[in-house]
Amino acid sequence: MSNEVKFSKFLIGLCLNTGNSFQTIAKNLGISANTTELNNLASQLESRGLISKVKYSSKETFAKLTAKGSKQASILMNSAV
Repeated sequence: MSNEVKFSKFLIGLCLNTGNSFQTIAKNLGISANTTELNNLASQLESRGLISKVKYSSKETFAKLTAKGSKQASILMNSAV
């Protein structure tokens, strides 16, 4: 799976699974990624202004969608319909 596809899936997953960790979202969406990859993805999302309040622990990564992230996730979901 390409990084852009993972990026888009995670953005939608964060929108639909508010409060869940990146690891839980990956599991729910069938995305194969280790914690390092998920932390890198979180950094990318944060640098684009799509998430904020990123919290890293040894096992899980959490973040909140920004208004920009919610809007982008909505656009992606609408285009998939």
